[in-house]
Amino acid sequence: MMEVNGLHSSEIEQNNCFSVGEGLRIHNSLTGNKDLFVTRDGSKLVTWYICGPTVYDSSHLGHARTYVTFDIIRRILERYFDYGVIYVMNVTDVDDKIINKARRNYLLEKYVSQTYEVQKVISDLRDAFQEEKSSQDQKVQGSLKAYEEAPSSRRKDELLKKIKEEQSKHQKICDLEVLYKGREAQACSLTNKAGGELLLSDGISDVLASYLDRKEGASVTDLAIYRAHAAKYEEEFWEDMQSLDVEPPMFLTRVTEYMDVIKDYVQRIVDRGFAYEANGSIYFDTKAFQEAGHKYGKLNPSAVGSQELASESESNFDSGEKKNSCDFALWKASKDGEPFWESPWGKGRPGWHIECSAMASNVIGNYMDIHSGGVDLQFPHHDNELAQAEAYYGCFQWVNYFMHSGHLAIDGLKMSKSLKNFITIREVLRKYSARSIRFLFVNHPWDKPMNFHESVMSAAISMEKKFDNFFMSVKDVIRKMDADGRNYIMRMKHCQKWAKEEKELLCALVNAKNQVGKCLRDNFDTPGALQALLSLTGAVKSHIDKVSKDELVPERIMEAANYVTFILSVFGLSSTYGSETTLGSESVEALVTPFIDAASSLRDEVRTAAREGPTKEKLMQICDKFRDYTMVDLGVRVEDAASSSAWGLCPAETLRIERDEKLQKAKEATIQSLLSKIDNKTRDIEKLQQPEVTAKEFFANLTAKYNGYDERGFPTQDADGKPLSKKAQKDAEKLFEKKKKEQEKYEKMLAADPSLVEKLQSEVQALRKQLESFEN
Repeated sequence: MMEVNGLHSSEIEQNNCFSVGEGLRIHNSLTGNKDLFVTRDGSKLVTWYICGPTVYDSSHLGHARTYVTFDIIRRILERYFDYGVIYVMNVTDVDDKIINKARRNYLLEKYVSQTYEVQKVISDLRDAFQEEKSSQDQKVQGSLKAYEEAPSSRRKDELLKKIKEEQSKHQKICDLEVLYKGREAQACSLTNKAGGELLLSDGISDVLASYLDRKEGASVTDLAIYRAHAAKYEEEFWEDMQSLDVEPPMFLTRVTEYMDVIKDYVQRIVDRGFAYEANGSIYFDTKAFQEAGHKYGKLNPSAVGSQELASESESNFDSGEKKNSCDFALWKASKDGEPFWESPWGKGRPGWHIECSAMASNVIGNYMDIHSGGVDLQFPHHDNELAQAEAYYGCFQWVNYFMHSGHLAIDGLKMSKSLKNFITIREVLRKYSARSIRFLFVNHPWDKPMNFHESVMSAAISMEKKFDNFFMSVKDVIRKMDADGRNYIMRMKHCQKWAKEEKELLCALVNAKNQVGKCLRDNFDTPGALQALLSLTGAVKSHIDKVSKDELVPERIMEAANYVTFILSVFGLSSTYGSETTLGSESVEALVTPFIDAASSLRDEVRTAAREGPTKEKLMQICDKFRDYTMVDLGVRVEDAASSSAWGLCPAETLRIERDEKLQKAKEATIQSLLSKIDNKTRDIEKLQQPEVTAKEFFANLTAKYNGYDERGFPTQDADGKPLSKKAQKDAEKLFEKKKKEQEKYEKMLAADPSLVEKLQSEVQALRKQLESFEN
């Protein structure tokens, strides 16, 4: 009978340690199914094109969801399934959004640099708001009219959503106008520069920029203005991706660098009879495409005919000259105030969809294995890409697997600046570590919608800590056994006998490997894989607790820890490719220098304290500072116990965020305590200084409850003029009696200490100074 390290095959079968492998299956948007993944030629080389960013503004959390998600899948293909991946990403650096944002920013910066008079800003803002409201009102009315004339219920549903969006924009403009008008007086009292800055803050400048664009936009013709804007946000995007530990693409295609390729691509589609010219623009002919036997709208057939979706990329473009509503622009004739390139059809620029088809074809060719992007790109962008490529090549399938990452919502709502829930990548990284964010995405199905809120982030951080604590426990055991991974001779000295517990641990490891493999083959089920790893870490911890130190076999523990490390590194959650339990291959001096420096500094601080006559509190402060700052900066988590401490390595960034969060909570608690003390003492001062109140004076302040009064000043009628019942009159008398007793209490306090008010005022002043020091 076969044995594996003393474990009989019958025991393996009984414990279900091994399972038969199955092929990788991927959720394919083209079919709606989990399809068996096979490359075009059956090799281990994968061609993959991913839609990159349109660099007109800062990248947000939705971008992180897409690019981290596909980075995880790319790593799994390369490092777990052993594929070589040709990973191509584009950057859209010319587009309607970029043109509008760049031009408006340029005009606004020019205006601010030349305008210093507050009255001039006020005058221009009045005109700007008047025009903006009028323009937006026309859009609302236009949508309402279109709704009334809509020929179908589907079109009415689309327009109803459009009406709500336009009305919301109109309301936002009105709210900004109220805000700016409320600042006019204050702005006039400031210097021209400060007043202008006040008037143009909090989104008000957007209205002025739109106004300036209508007046002067046509004069902005310098291509460098648009390129500089795009370059700025592209650089910011790559910085964000690096911060998130997203690996760079193998090939980057930038639209402005592929202009000749794009024009040739358009020309061939025209030559093949699938596009036509109209007034210097080129449109894709969807009718001719379908009549040739092609299917238009493969990814989202129900969206075909949706004018709102189809017009998304043509919002700044007059497309009334199209043959039918489903046609879309391949090349747009230029307007004044837009960048342009010379072409056979005159000056213009590419449509949004054509760029990806042309650039992906140029790098990958007439067939690709994987195309990916956010689910919001399915229609029209990806469906139009497919149509263009099929028209260009004369084929019926350009992409084999289309992968779309799930939509990301913020607290159940679509991310939007108007809803004030727009979160940039940089903002989220100030609160959470890149590793915690990656844990969040690994622990969620890649193709399902995600709702981002504090609780899901807390769950991700909790899972991250479970793994960190596991490695800390394992390292602690290995160190105490003097069985460091660098020297296996020391490990061999320990007990090597296989007892029942070692066999159980082996089965736990093999089961984990099988379960992880099963999950990853099932559409990259990373949440299931993480649960399998957690089951393994639980088995290891249980093994350590059950087996005495003298009988522990360090090899078995390290094998399990190494496997957990390997899978985490596959997901991009660990930079240690050997094991989280080894020190790596750097020189001993390079490794220990920062730690020896830290220990030396601690010794110096303790010696200095000793010379000054240390107190228990002083020594504890030094120890806490060493734990919370020195060790944190070195990436060491120190956990205090009753009689000793345990430690483990952890990303310094994660530890700093944890520490700062604790400090922030402590600060907030202290501020709340100070505010409460100030409030209580201020009330005491007011009551000590308050003159004796008569019944008439007391009830005169309670007009919301009472109306008529007797000669003593006590109420006889309620607020509505109805007579008070005897019980209500007694309640009123008790209320006044309570007030009198309170007055007597404060009178006695003041009699006992005539300077009490001054003392309390001094205490309040001292508390306010403390509060200022915390708030600053």
